[in-house]
Amino acid sequence: MFRRILCPLALCLLLSGCSTVADHASPPPSQSPAPEVSAPGNSGTPRPAPQWGEQTYMTAFAAEGREEPVFSPEYRLPKIENAAGIPAYEAINAFYASTLDDLAASAAELSGWAVDDYKTAQIVGYPFYNYVDTESYELTMETAGRVSILRSHYSNSGGPYPTLYPMADTFDLTTGARLTFADLFTVPEPEAQTRVLNAVLALNEAGAYSGAVLDAEALRNAYSPQHFYLTEDSLVCYFPGGDLPNAVGSPTFAVPYTDLEDILASWE
Repeated sequence: MFRRILCPLALCLLLSGCSTVADHASPPPSQSPAPEVSAPGNSGTPRPAPQWGEQTYMTAFAAEGREEPVFSPEYRLPKIENAAGIPAYEAINAFYASTLDDLAASAAELSGWAVDDYKTAQIVGYPFYNYVDTESYELTMETAGRVSILRSHYSNSGGPYPTLYPMADTFDLTTGARLTFADLFTVPEPEAQTRVLNAVLALNEAGAYSGAVLDAEALRNAYSPQHFYLTEDSLVCYFPGGDLPNAVGSPTFAVPYTDLEDILASWE
């Protein structure tokens, strides 16, 4: 059977069409509220800590002659419920609303492939396996001034090898800006990249990823400084599945802040 697979990364980059988004107010589990801080430009007005909920897109695509759907995408992304009147929070919500629209448009395109695949399977007598495409998230760090969010995109276009692709976003909660790698440091970006990559290589030599030691040259070649997220005590560098030959899953290396404290920019 002919199978066509749409890379999860490409899914997130396609321009959006119309979609239906249902907002839900239930917060993610195991998240402690950040303390209140003053709003920018007005030290007497406290900015409330974000109340986290989610914005979702879920639907089902059917094929003629089959009772159950051939494809049921499900995407869950963050939403700050108390964003009204707080530009930084509104900007973060808008970023994820746009991302959700992109995912919905990509799902609509992928549904056509799922229907065609089902029809082909019926003609040639092959089994058909439902298409799966989901995205979820978790807050990996939240302080008064920053939040870091890890997204996981899972995709399977009916084949034996699904794809799990991590993506991460870090935001300044006072401005709503999405932070880059360079924003984390007080030194020029090339110097910071070298320090972090050397730390990753040292962690690899120590078997930090599930006890395995990956090829150092492959790590150097696959390293992308923008593939990071923050936790309470570490800057985590991740390598999406497929970027490293012979690596199982998406390797991650947690570089302690204490190893970078002389070049890290301070934050609340």
